[in-house]
Amino acid sequence: MFKKIIRLLLGNRSPNNEPLVRQIAEQCLAEVCQLVAGRMDGMTLAEARGYVRARSTQVVLRQARIAIANSTDVELSAMAGLARMATERLIPQVIRKTHGGAQHPPRIAA
Repeated sequence: MFKKIIRLLLGNRSPNNEPLVRQIAEQCLAEVCQLVAGRMDGMTLAEARGYVRARSTQVVLRQARIAIANSTDVELSAMAGLARMATERLIPQVIRKTHGGAQHPPRIAA
């Protein structure tokens, strides 16, 4: 039972999906950065992560659908898990890229 709970929380982290997750995240990076650029000033790191997660949802789901349609190994039922993993991979990349040279990077709440 414990293994089932862990699998449910972590999702399917099969190594076969890792290249697809990476591809989805890379294809979404520029568009998501454009969506959130300049809008995270004054946010804590947790707030910025949540904001990027919310703003990237539609972009990531669209790219996941395209990636699954082009893949012969992955079924449509895996889309939610792939999108979730791609989003979690994307969030730190977006925050780093949009705040790389910014004066006010997201702060860690005290």
